[in-house]
Amino acid sequence: MIVTVIGNGSIGKRHINGLCSIKSKIGLTAIRAYDPDPVRCKEAADIDEVVSPTSSLGEALNGADSVFICAPTSLHHQVFSDVMNIGHYDIFMEKPLGSSAKGWVSLLERHRKSGKQFMVGYMLRHHPVVKRVKEIYDSDILGRILFARAESGFYLPFWHPHEDYRDFYMSQRSGGGGALLDTSHELDYLAWILGEYQSVNATVETQSDLEISSDDLVVANLTTKSNVRVSVHLDLLQFNESRYCKLIGTSGVVIGDLMGGVVKYNTATDPNWVSEEVSVSWDDIYAAEYDSFFRLCKKQKVNAPSGFEALHIMEVVEAARMSHNSGARVTLPLWGF
Repeated sequence: MIVTVIGNGSIGKRHINGLCSIKSKIGLTAIRAYDPDPVRCKEAADIDEVVSPTSSLGEALNGADSVFICAPTSLHHQVFSDVMNIGHYDIFMEKPLGSSAKGWVSLLERHRKSGKQFMVGYMLRHHPVVKRVKEIYDSDILGRILFARAESGFYLPFWHPHEDYRDFYMSQRSGGGGALLDTSHELDYLAWILGEYQSVNATVETQSDLEISSDDLVVANLTTKSNVRVSVHLDLLQFNESRYCKLIGTSGVVIGDLMGGVVKYNTATDPNWVSEEVSVSWDDIYAAEYDSFFRLCKKQKVNAPSGFEALHIMEVVEAARMSHNSGARVTLPLWGF
């Protein structure tokens, strides 16, 4: 198997490292690394003997079976289009789908007709805490869900301490950064558990003194198609990272602490908390993501966020921005996806 990795920045290198760690298991014989920056290409090639740098997109795609698109978010649409103009490949797209929902329907439909597979890297679906929360939800011990909440908060300068946060793409809205877009994992995994959203009312702001053009505080109140009220808080402000979710049902409550690796729940018949410690390994989470992708390529049924599911999240992102600008709740779908 030959895999092409387009974009050899931090996430591209992480995927190359992860793929190399399972190369024997998946029959990986070569990784073609491509990035407009030759230094990044060279750094990627130094990871393992199966990785080779390439000087053009055509060279990188020659003979490839699947493609990992890890370019900056603002370039996802163009890179995906360029790839499809060269050939048909199974695609792993790093999340989010793009920086705008515009133009994605036709591209995704075109790719679907090729018979190839498409997956978006919302890897928190593979987080053991999120998976356990979904298992508890699916068991029906919570009853009908009335309300759900999720929070993701961390301090932007601490995210990539090896570089000036002002040069990091997360600081720049034009580069696809910001709390709303880049930490849209919470929007995705709650939709995976509870179903798609039908409306959103949100504020999307830059509140801190950080030197950024992207948003650093998002408060969104959403309603799902099954009429569950959802609150999502995303920020780039908290010095100690916070990431958790909570589902409140007619018969029980479950809380998942993604950072602490703890899931606890209770019910109306037994209000004492049942607490479970869950082992959290980011290497294992990424490995589970790769396993899902390559099983998907074999047309097996797996937990793999599709392009159209990711497009729904992009629509929610744009609706949140519209709501902030208008001060009104925005109903979905916006454009009839």
